[in-house]
Amino acid sequence: MGPKKTDDDSLQEIRAIKLDDIYIGDDNVRLTDAEKELDELAASIKRHGLLHPVVLKGHYGVPPYELISGQRRFLAHQQILKSPTIRAVFAGDLSRDESLVRSLVENLQRLDLEYGDTARAVTYLYKKHGKDIDAVHKETGLSMRKIRDFILIQERATPRMKSLLKQQKVSLADVKRAIRASQDNLKKAEELLDLMMEYQPTAHQKQRIVKYGESKKGASAESIFKEAIKPHVEQNIMISLPDDLREAVVKATESLSMEPEELATKALSDWLSRQGFI
Repeated sequence: MGPKKTDDDSLQEIRAIKLDDIYIGDDNVRLTDAEKELDELAASIKRHGLLHPVVLKGHYGVPPYELISGQRRFLAHQQILKSPTIRAVFAGDLSRDESLVRSLVENLQRLDLEYGDTARAVTYLYKKHGKDIDAVHKETGLSMRKIRDFILIQERATPRMKSLLKQQKVSLADVKRAIRASQDNLKKAEELLDLMMEYQPTAHQKQRIVKYGESKKGASAESIFKEAIKPHVEQNIMISLPDDLREAVVKATESLSMEPEELATKALSDWLSRQGFI
């Protein structure tokens, strides 16, 4: 008799599992747009095969199996391909927290999880770990800043703000600015977002929106915005960056949800401060 298989062995062994033996449980982090563009996914699977097996909780031979990751792949097989089976691997016995973490990480690695779903899952883990951001970072690999951003959106953004983010009508950076400038007056924050969407202020003007909003708590959204877009004397400095720095700036702006001008201003300000010039 050979050695007992471990969960790691199960994750390497791909099996054909009946769709009828699989169900989508509460631990799957995807709640939004699961059925979006299933036709395209099904066409890709027909052409290239299922490149990434779905991941199931439990052990082979003991159905039913809970789906941890691969919900859209499962639905494409079920609704469009009408396939009786799907390729799957098993993750073994997992707690609810372990299932949620695996589902979150699997989806993040494939960059196909809607922002709101991620925010919900990250905030759940944050609370489960006693509001320890470092613990969430270690479990998911997400940066501390991204974790804080997800928590802010889940706990402080209004449903309308989340909807605007989902529709990509506003950026995460602008939502954060509006909340800061309004000092958590969320009605005022929504009004500031509306003004930003309508008038498209520059990066410097957006910085001033935050500055004025934080210094004038009783000011209305309109007065904050008008003050921020008043003409100011500004001097633009053109700097030629080597390729490696340009690539680093692009990565940083995407990772930190900041605009290039804002990132450059902050980086220069921090350096000048450390050197004693500010």
